[in-house]
Amino acid sequence: MNISDIIFTGGDRRMNYAAEKLERTYKCAVFANAEDALLSTEGRNYDAAVLPINPGQDIIPFLSRTLNENAVIFAGKTTPELDTMCRENGYKLYSYLEREEFAVLNAVLTAEGAVAIAINETDKALCGENVLVLGYGRIAKITAAYFSALGAKVTAAARKSSDLAWIRSQGYCPVDITSDEQLIPALADAGIIINTVPARIITGERAEAINKDTLMIELASSDCTDGETAFRVIKAGGLPGKISPITAGYIIAETIENIIAENKSC
Repeated sequence: MNISDIIFTGGDRRMNYAAEKLERTYKCAVFANAEDALLSTEGRNYDAAVLPINPGQDIIPFLSRTLNENAVIFAGKTTPELDTMCRENGYKLYSYLEREEFAVLNAVLTAEGAVAIAINETDKALCGENVLVLGYGRIAKITAAYFSALGAKVTAAARKSSDLAWIRSQGYCPVDITSDEQLIPALADAGIIINTVPARIITGERAEAINKDTLMIELASSDCTDGETAFRVIKAGGLPGKISPITAGYIIAETIENIIAENKSC
């Protein structure tokens, strides 16, 4: 993988900071969008492109006019159109979003953001507060640990028996998320609810059980509730780029550096 010049596009603040870190090794050019890049570049000039987590379709035609042959593209989410364009032009496509190190470090930033929201949006201390975490994936695991470290009484709800065992092993109260008998009392007791499950799991009796003073922090990509609620819900998707864009950008850069190092001979 022979890279010297990298172009960044997408209008995402994280891209600026990712470029800032990679500029220590590579020549980097940053553009707010594909149109600006096309107006400012001539021909195939770049060995690699770094795309934002959600690249728009307008980026695709721009790439084939701006990159050298056998170029490398680092993207967040990939699309069938992007895959096809890379095959047709002989580009190598890597998704930094699918890398474990990116997912874990991004989850850390999300957990920090959830804690910040909880502190700023409630009138009670986290120490001693009943915090319910819905789901037990990467983000939920780290978020539960952060709240627990601050003295919160953490309950975590999951579906898999293996996750429930891990919850128990960490000293949290395990709740079967599929059981109304277990989940409804946990919802009623919670002062703060953190949702990481991208599904409508808090409806009907479950939603009715939640106290009107409870704060729900919605971290999932889609809402877990159905319509208006008596309790307060803060939608907090994409926290890393919102609250820690510098670190979030550096994480993208570090992940790209790892991919390059692993593919030096390619």
